[in-house]
Amino acid sequence: MKILHLEDNPADAEITQAVFLDEWPDCEVTVVGNRQDFLRELPRGHDLILSDFNLINFTGLEALQLAREKSPAVPFVFFSGTIGEERALDALRSGATDYVIKDRPKRLIPAIQRALNDAKIAREREAAKEQMLRVQRLENIGMLAAGIAHDFNNVLAPILMGIPLLRMRHPGPNDAKILANMESSAGRGAGLVKQILGFAHGVAGEAQLVQPKHLLRELVDVITQTFPRTLKVEDEIPANLWPIKVNPTQFHQVLLNLCVNARDAMPNGGALTLRAANCTLDEVGAAAIEGAKPGPYLAIEVADTGTGMPPEVLGRIWEPFFTTKAPGRGTGLGLSTVRSIVGDHHGSIVVQTQPGRGTTFQIFLPAAPEEAANASAAGPLAIPRGQGELILVADDSVQVREVTCATLVEHGYRVVAAANGTEAVALFAPRSLEVRMVVTDLDMPELDGTALVKVARTMNPAIRVLLVSGSAEVNDARRQPPPGGKFLSKPFTAEALLSTVHTLLQEAPTT
Repeated sequence: MKILHLEDNPADAEITQAVFLDEWPDCEVTVVGNRQDFLRELPRGHDLILSDFNLINFTGLEALQLAREKSPAVPFVFFSGTIGEERALDALRSGATDYVIKDRPKRLIPAIQRALNDAKIAREREAAKEQMLRVQRLENIGMLAAGIAHDFNNVLAPILMGIPLLRMRHPGPNDAKILANMESSAGRGAGLVKQILGFAHGVAGEAQLVQPKHLLRELVDVITQTFPRTLKVEDEIPANLWPIKVNPTQFHQVLLNLCVNARDAMPNGGALTLRAANCTLDEVGAAAIEGAKPGPYLAIEVADTGTGMPPEVLGRIWEPFFTTKAPGRGTGLGLSTVRSIVGDHHGSIVVQTQPGRGTTFQIFLPAAPEEAANASAAGPLAIPRGQGELILVADDSVQVREVTCATLVEHGYRVVAAANGTEAVALFAPRSLEVRMVVTDLDMPELDGTALVKVARTMNPAIRVLLVSGSAEVNDARRQPPPGGKFLSKPFTAEALLSTVHTLLQEAPTT
């Protein structure tokens, strides 16, 4: 504990210091006797200010006013032999925490303990208030994201579905590379929307078996192109990495957060290294890593040669909203999110750091080495083709409607298209027994997708139904498809659309 004692009587200061040291042997007491020294010491981070009331050319009330201006959260206690009741009340009204008369020294320690406890409660209350405001801001961001998700998903859907059509018509290697980059970027955008919404609604994304070398090399390309040229980016990514089951977007977020932190730790340049390796932990190795169990893992390292972290910072890096960055340059959520995502994937994270020597984050994610051979042998799945089945597509987004129809026609289906539910009913009625499936958006003017399905089912109970939506409301009851139906969340790929349509058409009719 650090105490700033304003006292111009050396004998009184010495006696008081002895009282402090007897109660708190490790406390640090700084004694000052005038305004100049008091102002010099005030900003140096004390836990308590103890002050005489009358000093030479300086008063305790003046000191109190300065303390309230420059260190408002630090408790201020008067300890004086000359303060009267009226002046003591004035001092309390001006912001003093308490006052003790020097001829009653036994009251000093209890008064200070009470002042320190009250200050602690006030800090905790203020921290809780600040955290509540931050949570409210995050909730507002989530509401805003949910509001724009529908439109944004409708923007991405025709891109993701249109790329395979362009790939068939432009098979050259240069075009293939451009289309692959477009597809990857659009997919990443779709994943980010889902991730933001999942964070806002507390819903985890879906994990899938992925080959990490592709995601890691893509990340290296991103940081190489966007990070300052003063940073040297190095990577060690073997070709034979074991597959892992992760949410690809969250996996990308974890590594990007760590790389951004590494970049910020090297403002004057340095080396950032991304390494990955297959790793099998035995009982001893797993016991040395918090949360790990024996078995196969993918080990990933993000290492920098930056400033490193002192012990007091290292002990708090996983706390939400804790940050050492300047205001406006960080939320304090990056590392807490990293740890949460790694934990959700049954992984572990280890950090090694040394001030002035850099930091290394090491992530262990459960791997599936037995899936490596299966994945390489399986090869790409064939896209199912239709046999001339007639499908009604209803969507108020022109772009989504047109690319959906083009994809279906390109793969052997016949299509009729409607811009809203009312138009869809008019098209469906004269050919209700011929149409095999209705692909409809949920949110449309005049007649929405749910109402359209009800009308279509009254005309043809065996009609197949594919509901689609870019809505962010994951708990929307309308997402639950009727018997003989399925749901796809926008944006979806052409493969997902065609596979779902094929599966529905092959199912036995409902009764």
